Amino acid sequence: MRYLVVLVLVSCGMDESSVPYDGVHLSTEGLYECIDHKLIAPDVIEMQPAYALWSDGAVKRRWMLLPPGGVIDTRDMDHWQVPVGTKLFKEFIVDGKRIETRVIERTATDYRFTPYQWLDDESDAVVTDGADDVRGTEHDVPNKEVCIACHQSEPGRTLGVSAVQLSGMLEQLPLSDPPSRTFEVPHPALGVLHANCGHCHTTGGVAAFQQLRFSVTDAGLPIEQTAPYRSIVGAPLVEWQQPPLQYRVVPGHPEASAIHVRMASREVGVQMPPMATELVDESALRIVDDWIRSLH
Repeated sequence: MRYLVVLVLVSCGMDESSVPYDGVHLSTEGLYECIDHKLIAPDVIEMQPAYALWSDGAVKRRWMLLPPGGVIDTRDMDHWQVPVGTKLFKEFIVDGKRIETRVIERTATDYRFTPYQWLDDESDAVVTDGADDVRGTEHDVPNKEVCIACHQSEPGRTLGVSAVQLSGMLEQLPLSDPPSRTFEVPHPALGVLHANCGHCHTTGGVAAFQQLRFSVTDAGLPIEQTAPYRSIVGAPLVEWQQPPLQYRVVPGHPEASAIHVRMASREVGVQMPPMATELVDESALRIVDDWIRSLH
């Protein structure tokens, strides 16, 4: 039997991963070896967090670009710190179109947040100060101040880089002190709350009166002893009131639970998460509702 082998040669001009950063074009950030063909640079690591933030159904991909020899500081397993020079990328695709790519870079003195909006021909993406209904979709690209508002509670400013979120990638990442085990949540509902609410409802967050971030300590406890469970199940409302609701979670009754009401709403002042979403995450709502019904 004979086989015909066809080689397809792709021309891309210069290697974008080595093009100097110009502050305007995504193609100069080092993510792509060839942006024309969306070929990711070989030293870029694709990340897959265990629990994803809801973004109105957008398809998202995430990458990390570490500096040469860079190692992630894992001394605090709940708050990993990437080394100076690290870049993190998150791409959003809506209705089959690339809409935006967000970049976080750890610099020598701070963190740089840069949102890029893709051009209609997807030849590149350019820096934006925010835009609504991009490329004929209902997706809004936030400005960097909105990005910072969600990330400011995390010491390393990288919400998806932690032992809980990257437990499935421990062998693929350069870690200063690799954990000896993984850190899964005991119920998917806690994963939903961790990803969508935990960055504000956490120690140091703007809504620290309620603890919804799942920690590595929680991973070793019965669910009833975890901080998120103790913070919401049977807990009375404090900061937000909407009669006749009285509790964050009423065991067995989603409709009487404030968490259900707020996740199911997109009314300003009621909805949760409070920003960057215009559509209810029906799948996550079912997961949380089913969990509440199972409580006694």
